[in-house]
Amino acid sequence: MKRNKRMLHAIGLLIIGILLSHTVYAEPGEVALEDYGRLVTLEHAISKTLKDHAKVKHAFERLEKEKALYQGAKAEFLPKFGTQLFGAVATGDKRTVSYFDTFLEQPLFEGGKSVFNKKKQKVRVESASLKLEEAKLDLGLYVRILYAEVLKEKELTRIAQGEVKELSQAYERTNVLFQKEIISRYDLIRIETLLEKAKAALVKHKESYDYQLSVLMQTIGVDAQESLELELLGEIPDLMTDISAYLDLSRKHDPLYKLSSLQIQEKEFEKKMLQAERWPSVSLAAKWNVYQDVFVDTDRVMVGVLGKWNIWDFGRLGSQINAKAHEIQETKWAGTVEIQERENETRRLYHEARTVSEKIRLQDALLKERDEGYKNEKQD
Repeated sequence: MKRNKRMLHAIGLLIIGILLSHTVYAEPGEVALEDYGRLVTLEHAISKTLKDHAKVKHAFERLEKEKALYQGAKAEFLPKFGTQLFGAVATGDKRTVSYFDTFLEQPLFEGGKSVFNKKKQKVRVESASLKLEEAKLDLGLYVRILYAEVLKEKELTRIAQGEVKELSQAYERTNVLFQKEIISRYDLIRIETLLEKAKAALVKHKESYDYQLSVLMQTIGVDAQESLELELLGEIPDLMTDISAYLDLSRKHDPLYKLSSLQIQEKEFEKKMLQAERWPSVSLAAKWNVYQDVFVDTDRVMVGVLGKWNIWDFGRLGSQINAKAHEIQETKWAGTVEIQERENETRRLYHEARTVSEKIRLQDALLKERDEGYKNEKQD
């Protein structure tokens, strides 16, 4: 009975840990793992993972990339300066040919394309920042689950070791009785079968413990040669009485909700960029042109207006705008589906946690009944 209670206790901690991680997660302070064989708490494991894990670094570099692209989008409003130089030896009357062209161009009007591109890139920076936060949340949840699984398998291994020890002693006693022809061979084989089942369970839980512990050590960046000890997770926190409280926390803190909205905004700005191409683009330009050839010898400065207008393209641009409008709706509904799946997962975990909590209360009640019955028998 006590063994069942310990197993339920570990399972309850695991489910409630997942449920709470789905709603809100506070990042712990960083603690260095320096000492050999040092006790690693759950907070230590999460802190170490968030500092060194490749997923966090990947999300961070993606954020820095989007920031750089955002700076480039802002630079589109500034003038462009360039030059082109050509010099060569040629046949004919003039043995040398030279060409030198320098230009300075300042965009004046592009139908808002640069403005929308800047806004779109700003949204991408916000999305990348949320994805970095989401990566940390996912890793924190992953470490919590893995940490609890290691503790569960460790406890199940200890229980299985006790069962193997007890059944081994029982088998020895049964074998003695069988040799004295007090019991039948069937009774001996039955005990032997129970012993083999216990040994198989021991191997199963021990191998699972070794595997999950090695994965945990790799995840938090601890060398395989080091000794790692985990602490117990403590008491199970009380559940909130209403699932809506967890859903409200999730909607407030889960990056998924904001990411869905930002993805729609990004697609809307892309559509506006396409619509801006219907308008002419106008720039103020200044050029210094030097050109020397057989019949050409120029050296002049030009200042004027440079314009470009895509008047008709037989529906190409219109088709792209129409496709982008459908892509916006596709992104919207994809986000809705993902949010619904996340909320359904939260509901499932909540009700599983309530079920496990009631099982633990039942085990407590049964233990009290057994203890009271034992006391009464002893008094009689």
